[in-house]
This record gives sequence, structure tokens and C-alpha cells, in this order.
Amino acid sequence: MRKGEKLRQSIFWSLDFIKGGKIKKHYDDIKNMIEFPENSMSSKKRSRYLKKIMTHAANSVPLYNNINPSNIQNFPVINKEIIKESYNKFQSYKYKNKKKISVSTSGSTGASFTVFQDLNKKARNTADIVYFSELAGYKLGYKLYYLRFWSMFQGNNKVLNWMQNVIPIDVFNLSPHSIKNLIDQIKNTSGNKSMIGYASIFHKICNYLESVESDSVDCNLKSVIGISERLDPSTKKSVKKYFNVDMVSRYSNAENGMIAQQPKCKEYFDINWASYYVEILSLHNNKQAKPGELGRVVITDLFNYYMPIIRYDTGDVGIMSDLIHNNKTRKVLEKIEGRKMDMIRNTSGEILSTSILLLINNYKEITQRQIIQKTKTEYLFKLIVKNKPFKKEDEFINEFKNYLGQNASITLKFVDNIPLLPSGKQQSIINEVKP
Repeated sequence: MRKGEKLRQSIFWSLDFIKGGKIKKHYDDIKNMIEFPENSMSSKKRSRYLKKIMTHAANSVPLYNNINPSNIQNFPVINKEIIKESYNKFQSYKYKNKKKISVSTSGSTGASFTVFQDLNKKARNTADIVYFSELAGYKLGYKLYYLRFWSMFQGNNKVLNWMQNVIPIDVFNLSPHSIKNLIDQIKNTSGNKSMIGYASIFHKICNYLESVESDSVDCNLKSVIGISERLDPSTKKSVKKYFNVDMVSRYSNAENGMIAQQPKCKEYFDINWASYYVEILSLHNNKQAKPGELGRVVITDLFNYYMPIIRYDTGDVGIMSDLIHNNKTRKVLEKIEGRKMDMIRNTSGEILSTSILLLINNYKEITQRQIIQKTKTEYLFKLIVKNKPFKKEDEFINEFKNYLGQNASITLKFVDNIPLLPSGKQQSIINEVKP
């Protein structure tokens, strides 16, 4: 590591030490549990964490007061809508006067959603990210190019970005010209570098490099992590070709955190058993799916004591299977299909990140939405609004034309409900244009 990188790493751990070393303790705990899963101590610790959060919930969370915490199957399966309908009932009265943070997500159902977390949960999540990022090749102090829809996120703290060496890149400004500038910047900047961002953006970057018949990019890139969207194996191959890095996909969500991540050169996902209890339930009922069977991803967060999230249906679907390695068996997520939604294209035919959905969060009167691309230039927005009429139609249409194209024909349809898929998910984007 270079001097500046070591300095930032030292600052990070020094600040944590001053605050009691919580992140380092969690980091060491996660590392031991993930790297030695067959160890009896790791197994006992996982069981203890699960038992502890269930007992805490039964004793201090109104919704769970009458539940016997001896077995997780005694707890009901919940989802975003159930939490939102009984929001106060999910909060522990033992933690209501303690410090908390709030995390928000739009999610695939199209409804904004906020969860409270206690500070110990925040430290655990930070340690999760540090550890799993290291598995991908990143180290604290490396310059991190973070590609996402930054204009939709508050708190883009320049001082914090400097300390963490984060370079924010807004993906909706990623024209061929800006991609070239980004590549030049990465090539001409010294030190170790990593990239994280929406999977579709790396596909777009590699397509640009292919279009200009680029050679491999010599830029000392150490890791690339795809988030929020399904990562196609062909994109991983292209990233390897142009950047000589084994890209991985991360499965996480805002309301809980780092759930699973692909090992390098693999398509399955290693589950973060240190911080979550993960189940795959049938698409049709709440029974356990069979190994190798597609089902709903249901997680229990082992560390959020302010607002215990137990048996939470993420809205994603996946397959859990047994992986045998060196005569040892562990459960992994063979597939995550929840983020496999139709990709919307602008009127020029370019694929847009599904994060375009976040634009709608600016309109607080809209509670759910669905975008349907009818033709190459025609788009139908199904919207559920709190109060009719919706007074910002012109503003809404003009804003989306900036991304879909000025020649886009946008129709708004106000509905009372948006039908769910058989899996129980709501498809936020539908593309009816045949390829």
C-alpha cells in the first residue's frame, strides 16, 4: 500500500479505536465465523445470535409479544407492507430512547421504506462491508470509484469521501465522452483503485471500450463489485478482458445490509451467515423450499435490536444449495433472480439503470409505480398516488424525458393497485419491445 492509502486506513481504525473499537471487534468476529464455518464455536455463536434476537423481539417488540422464541418458525413471515402498516409495533420499547440511524430504500415494490437501526447494527454493517470488500480485492485506503445515481442520494459528504478516498461518479452523466474521461482519470491517477456500482453501468463501460477497439486498460484496478442489479456473466468476462479484474456481484439491501457476495470466478453467492439467518421459502406458501428449488429469499437480521427484522421476505427469489468442497458442505445461494427485471431503454436504444426508479421518490404523493415500455419511444407509467389529482404531471413527464429522450411519448395512468407476480413480487419495469 502507498503512504496515502496507509494513512487513510490508519485514520479509519484509529477513529474506531477512540470510539471503543466496535467495528474492529465485529470485523474479527465476522472473519472468524465466515472463514471457519465448520468450527463448533462458529456454529454455537450463530445459534446464540439467532436465539438472542428472537428472545429480545418476543420480550420487547409489541408485534412479537405472544410468540414463543424457541423456534424461528414460530415467527410470522413479514414484508415491507406489513412493517409499514404496523410501523410502531416493530420497534423495541427498550431501544426507543437510544440513538438510532434511519436507512431508506425504494425497493422493487416501488414504495419508499425506512428502517431504524441501533448504532451497534450500524457498526456490524460497516464491518460486513469492510470484510466482504476485502474478499473482492479492495482494502481500506484504496481510491474507490463509486458509480451510482448520486443525485438521488443525500449526504454526499465531501470530507467523508476524502477520508474514505471515495470518488462519486453519477451514472446518468455517463455518456461516451464521460466514460472516456473516467477511463483517462483512472489511468492517470496513481495508487491502487477499486470500483463499485450498478452492474448495468459496467456493461455500458465495457461496450464503450469495445466500440473504440480499446486495448486492456492499465490502471492498477484491484476490485470491481456490481450492486443493485443482476450481474451478467458476459459483463464479468468483459471486465476481466479490459481491466484484468475478476468482478463479483454483491447481494445486499438498504434496510438490512450485506447479505451475500460472489467469490471471485464463481457464479454462486457465499451467504453472510455471521450477520444473517437466511431461508428460502416456497413461492406458494411459507414452507421451506427444497434444496435446488426456486423460492423466496427470507432473512433474519441478527443485529438490529432497535427494530428487529425477523423472517423478512426481501421480495427477491433465489435458489439455495449445498456446496461440497474438501469433503465439507456449506449452504450457498446458487442463484439470485430477484433483481432480474426487464431493462428499460431510452429512445436511442441505450439500456438505462433500473435506478431510474429512484427519480419517482422525489414525488412524495406517489406511493407505488410501474414503468412499461410499449414501443421504442412510448412509455406507460402506472402510478398509485395518495391524493388525486396529481398536480405535477407536466413536471414529472419533463423530468423523465431528460433520461428517456426528448422524443419520448410518456403516458401517466393512475390506478388503485398494481398486480403482483405469482411469486408475490411487483414487477417495477416491464419492457414489451421485442429484441
